[in-house]
Amino acid sequence: MKVLWLCNIVLPDFSQEFGIKKNPFGGWMTGMLHELEKREDIDICLCFPIFDSIRLKDGKYNGHEYYTFLCDMDAETYSIEMVDVFERILRKSRPDIVHIWGTEYPHTAAMLQACTRRNMLDRSVINIQGLVSVCYTHYLSGVPGEYRKLKLDDSRSLEEDRELFAKHGKCETESIKTVKHAVGRTDWDRACTEAINPGIHYHFCNEILRDMFYAEAGTWRYEKCRKHSIFVSQASYPVKGFHYLLQALPVVIQKFPDTQVYVAGADILEGIDENPYSLYLNRLMKQLGLMNHITFLGSINESEMIKQYRNANVFVSASTIENESNSLSEAKIIGVPSVASFVGGVCNRINSGWDGFLYPYDEPMMMAYYICRIFENKDNLCGRFSENSVKKVLDLNDPKRVADCNVMIYREIAKM
Repeated sequence: MKVLWLCNIVLPDFSQEFGIKKNPFGGWMTGMLHELEKREDIDICLCFPIFDSIRLKDGKYNGHEYYTFLCDMDAETYSIEMVDVFERILRKSRPDIVHIWGTEYPHTAAMLQACTRRNMLDRSVINIQGLVSVCYTHYLSGVPGEYRKLKLDDSRSLEEDRELFAKHGKCETESIKTVKHAVGRTDWDRACTEAINPGIHYHFCNEILRDMFYAEAGTWRYEKCRKHSIFVSQASYPVKGFHYLLQALPVVIQKFPDTQVYVAGADILEGIDENPYSLYLNRLMKQLGLMNHITFLGSINESEMIKQYRNANVFVSASTIENESNSLSEAKIIGVPSVASFVGGVCNRINSGWDGFLYPYDEPMMMAYYICRIFENKDNLCGRFSENSVKKVLDLNDPKRVADCNVMIYREIAKM
């Protein structure tokens, strides 16, 4: 069976072919690709977005056919020319199934229009990653009003960033209403998808994590971690809820004065002259006396992420909305105890009190309470959470089982 994947990024395995830096995102696609490459009954060809015409090309690399299309990720809608490009790719690749990863960009809708032209709509499936049509309503949760419309230099305001989510959400809604099949993995994405298209065929399939995390499963040890340290995988925009973590920290620091937070990703304080959210976080950190308790690590690779998970006393996911936090699953497979906001599909990933703690996303005092519970580690709480977390993720995200499920979905769609 031949399956064409429409991706939102050039996968890391193909970065050398295009002379670009490896993208650290989309690990679930790479994980699935690596597992399907072990099978002789599935042939994956890929379609990648390209942002400069010099790199536009079709070819074969690492045993896979690939195709490219010129893309503007900020575009509000697709063009007829993009539909024509996708129709040409479909004619040339002749796939049995079209698998579209993600819903939020106009090229998803354009591919579905091309599939309609080629009478392939019944054999097309969208993978639900996040749902911007829903997420935009939570985008500015907890951000004070004076920062929402503030513009610094030539940058967009936070309200304008939110509206970009809303504009992409229109294309997303069109795509979900058009497509006949969707793949998802949480109660939340199923509920939202079926609310938009009650007639859609929803197929359940978990995701595969990045390869290295399976090799390092269960390597976290309480005895070796940095006591009273918190690891956060992202803080660059409001949906990740870093402002709520900052509000929780004074309560934690009162009990544990040596508390340190380590944040992966760019140092947001470097953007205070351009980004209103960075300005808000900077002022909040100063107001709460937190400047000496936060360390920004910069962009880090897979092995460095694993090191930070192992070093942490607790991993915190403070998002205001989330389908499923891949960072949370990565933290859990390494074994670091986790505290996460009860939002979206995260409730399908933590059984609160058994393999982590869940708290209401806009209740920073509850977040603080659970962080302190983990720091206290009474009755070996950290050890129990760690052991249960690893078991759960290895079961839910077993690569072969997930890949088999995905292939079964392809076969079910092909028979319909």
